[in-house]
Amino acid sequence: MKKHWSALVSAGFIAASVMGFQGAAAAAPAGPVAVKAHPTGCSAQIFNPDGQQGATAKCNKSNGGHYKAIVVCKRLLTGELIDREAGVWKSGGSPSIVWCPPESASLTAGFMTKAS
Repeated sequence: MKKHWSALVSAGFIAASVMGFQGAAAAAPAGPVAVKAHPTGCSAQIFNPDGQQGATAKCNKSNGGHYKAIVVCKRLLTGELIDREAGVWKSGGSPSIVWCPPESASLTAGFMTKAS
């Protein structure tokens, strides 16, 4: 009978420790978590200062994410379409700008976003 009792008590301690660990893990505070999302309030427009061809994009709220301008350009001589994107991701503040190659014109402006 003594062996059965000790086995029962041991099983009870094992079950209690497993339940205790699970409860502690579930109740442990996560601390400050930085959730990153795509930027919001974004807009893009064709940007042609001093005869240069390009596009600009800006987002009102970064939400921890980044954005950059994209443009579709058309070569004046051949009509070939060219997709370009800004080289640097922006997170807020200044607009993102992308330029068309020489001897081309901007057709459409847009933007890309990412959550990091």
